[in-house]
Amino acid sequence: MNITEKIQNLRKQKKWSVAKLAREAGIPTVSLRAMLAREDYNAYNVKNLIKIAKALGVSVSFLTQEDSDDSKPKITVEQKNMLLDECVALINKFFKVEGEENA
Repeated sequence: MNITEKIQNLRKQKKWSVAKLAREAGIPTVSLRAMLAREDYNAYNVKNLIKIAKALGVSVSFLTQEDSDDSKPKITVEQKNMLLDECVALINKFFKVEGEENA
C-alpha cells in the first residue's frame, strides 16, 4: 500500500472528508487534494507529511513503510503453532463458542 492509500484509508476510518483532514493538518484543502491526486503516490514533502501523520494520529514511518513480507518479523513454525494454541486457549477462557461441545 502506498502513502496516498494509507492516508485515504485512515481518513475514511475517521470518517473525515479531505477538507476535514486538511483543516486538522493545517494544509490548504486545494493543496491536499492535489497531493492525493498525484500520479506519483509517494511524492509528499516532509513538512506536509509530518502534518498529515500528526492529524491522523500515526507516525511518518507508518505512512512511508512499505507493506511487504520482508518488513514483517519472522517466526518459526513451532512459534506460530505455540501462538495459535495460546490464542485458542484465550478464546476458550473468555468465550463460549456456540456449536462446540465443552470438553
